[in-house]
Amino acid sequence: MERRTTRITGALGALTAGIVAGIIVSTSLVSAPAAQAAESDATVTQANATGVVIARDQSVPLTAVPMAPRAVTVTTSPNTRVTLKAPRTKTRSAKTNDKGIATFTKLKAGKKYTVTADGETATVVPVLKVGRARDLTIMTTSEPGTITATWAHATSKARGGLTIGYALTATPVLVADGVPDGDPDVPSISIKTESTEAVLRGLDPTVLYSFTVTPHNLLGEGRASVARMDRSLAEVSGIAMPAADDAGSDSAEEAPSAEPSAAPVATSPPAPTPALTRAPQTRTIWVCPDTFTDVDGVCTQNRAYTFHTETETTAYTYHDEFVETNRIWHDHAFNPHNGCAYTVHGDRCMGWEIQGYTTKFKDDAPSGWTDNGTAYARDVDVKDATPDGWSDNGTEWIRTAAKVARTVPA
Repeated sequence: MERRTTRITGALGALTAGIVAGIIVSTSLVSAPAAQAAESDATVTQANATGVVIARDQSVPLTAVPMAPRAVTVTTSPNTRVTLKAPRTKTRSAKTNDKGIATFTKLKAGKKYTVTADGETATVVPVLKVGRARDLTIMTTSEPGTITATWAHATSKARGGLTIGYALTATPVLVADGVPDGDPDVPSISIKTESTEAVLRGLDPTVLYSFTVTPHNLLGEGRASVARMDRSLAEVSGIAMPAADDAGSDSAEEAPSAEPSAAPVATSPPAPTPALTRAPQTRTIWVCPDTFTDVDGVCTQNRAYTFHTETETTAYTYHDEFVETNRIWHDHAFNPHNGCAYTVHGDRCMGWEIQGYTTKFKDDAPSGWTDNGTAYARDVDVKDATPDGWSDNGTEWIRTAAKVARTVPA
């Protein structure tokens, strides 16, 4: 009977499951179009977030670069000890300021130094200001609008060695009330090279140019060598450059006139040609910024130390003293065999026996100190922390800066 009940229950369960499944299938068939329509109507999009930086290493890599003659600036993490070494030179070290900068001055120019800080190593070569270029010579070529330039320049490891480069620039010379000769929109042309000769192309053959070659190293630019044209390339080479007025007159002559010639009309005399004047010439010099002084080629600013008062303490010191508690008078016959612990007077041994103990007494406060009840104390002047952007050379605060360009009359 129990087995039969179980089978009936199982049959009922199967029948119920079939009915439910049919309902689910029917419901799915009915609702599927609506769901598909909703899916087609609602489109989910995601913004393109490719390449967005979301995290980055914040550590500061060790770098060392020349920033002034015979001086280098080291950048690393703030408040880090930096060591500077080179063969046969005294090792130097300094602590970077809160911005991670330390400056070393009065180094040997052209010598390779090894910089070490917090396990990292870098190398740097201090240099001097680059010397002046000389003897700039400009020559024509067989190619129109092209010149070759050569110049002389003494180089050395101390002045930059292989880091020295040059900028050759051709600038239109201003004439006739400040209007450039030729096309008013003629631009300057400049190229860079590491050699002491170069080819410059793209010049306007009808324009007068002023040429400059400027050397530069890691510290900046040196003094330029200047050469100015007194004749255009067209004049030198004999190239005929047709003028716009000539072209217009030729066209007018070729076109036949259908109307009889009119009576001549009086015309005013042509305006006088303005006198050609050369533009004021200037040159660039490199000077120290305001408030900085040039010390052996290094722009230096000095600042005296400042101080604040702090209280210094030191522990007490002590000394031993005997404290007397009793005295006993002794007077007995002197026995040479036993000696006398006191004073011999004739045949008597007499004297005081002083009784007591030894203890420690605190010393008086040293000169310049006071006793505050717990220790000796005095006020002392303490040097303030090195300001931001400055270094401590042991006698004062110091900072350096690169020279800045200033234009002055040539």
